[in-house]
Amino acid sequence: MGRELRDYRMNLEILNTRFPQHDMLTEQQAMEVTGYNTRTTLRKHLGVFFAGRRISKAALARWMCGAQ
Repeated sequence: MGRELRDYRMNLEILNTRFPQHDMLTEQQAMEVTGYNTRTTLRKHLGVFFAGRRISKAALARWMCGAQ
């Protein structure tokens, strides 16, 4: 079993605080968190993590830690 990434829990807590009613975030919500301005840029960097038009908070928290 691998080690948990540094700051993963803190990033997940930030996402849970900001979006308490959702397990999966929309593209617009993910853009608010990442600071990307267009869906194209968001998909370029995070496209592999999306399931349809949504991304899990856990995957976004991992990405925020620098995981690929």
